[in-house]
Amino acid sequence: MVIHHIIFLQIGQTESASLSVRLLSNFLNSTFVSDPSRLTDKPLDEVMPPWGVLVLESHHSPQFTMDWREHEFLKLLFVLRGRGVIEFPNRVTHFQHGELVAVPPGTPNRIADAPDAASSLYICCIDRRHFAFASQTLDQIPAGVVPTSGYTAGRFATQLRRIRHLQHSQQKSRNVAMIGAAYRMVEWVIDAVEALENQPKSLANDDREAMEDYLRRLATEFYEATTIDDAAKSLGMSRRTFTRLFQDIAGETWLTHVRRLAVNHAKHQLAQTGLSIASIAFECGFNDLSTFYRQFKSQTGVSPKAYRRDVNAAAKK
Repeated sequence: MVIHHIIFLQIGQTESASLSVRLLSNFLNSTFVSDPSRLTDKPLDEVMPPWGVLVLESHHSPQFTMDWREHEFLKLLFVLRGRGVIEFPNRVTHFQHGELVAVPPGTPNRIADAPDAASSLYICCIDRRHFAFASQTLDQIPAGVVPTSGYTAGRFATQLRRIRHLQHSQQKSRNVAMIGAAYRMVEWVIDAVEALENQPKSLANDDREAMEDYLRRLATEFYEATTIDDAAKSLGMSRRTFTRLFQDIAGETWLTHVRRLAVNHAKHQLAQTGLSIASIAFECGFNDLSTFYRQFKSQTGVSPKAYRRDVNAAAKK
């Protein structure tokens, strides 16, 4: 089994996958290892809110133990770091960082970490009542590791971070947005399972057609972009072929294109919403404000704050 490392988009920093891996590794170490007070010896309580979507962040200590647990909701576990096994009544499934594990409702399970690699997880709980209109949906999700590419796994990581961000926000649309993001992840899980069942999956005979389709999707999914290597892999192309075709069709490099889409979306959100600049930066795929400010100013000539001020002033005239 290929283990995919998740590389969040560091817009304006580098196209290098190796550097992104180091940045992610540093982030994980500083967030999860250096704060022992955040470590837990037992599973977290999974108390479902009224709207039926919950995301928890669980960082296991080396002493973590778990009894058998069964729940009436769909649970998706994204492995941020570490490795171990998740036990089901009829089998044991190994997991490592960068993988997604599905636990359908009513499935007894328990986690045992590797002795030298305690795990940290995003835990997404989705109430089964969200599938009452199509009960067969849950039957399409088997218990175990979900087969994903690096690109798809990156999409899951982004959605889970977004739900967790929304969970602590005061947005009026919070509950609806969380449910929508959960539905998207369930869709991706089912698509991944179906793709595995239909292997060998036929690749597009026409690379140009595949690239054009990718560009159409990128226009609305730019914030989920990871690295150019993952993008090329998702289309079954070499980096060289991907780079050549992308520039030929888009007229600019992949990184320039993604940056431009992100800043254009930021401009729209600054002008049309009251969201904070930090929230907009996060929504556009930036992991730190300094990078967002630098990229925004390089394309518009002004800071995000000045852009919002100027747009609002013009609207009042």
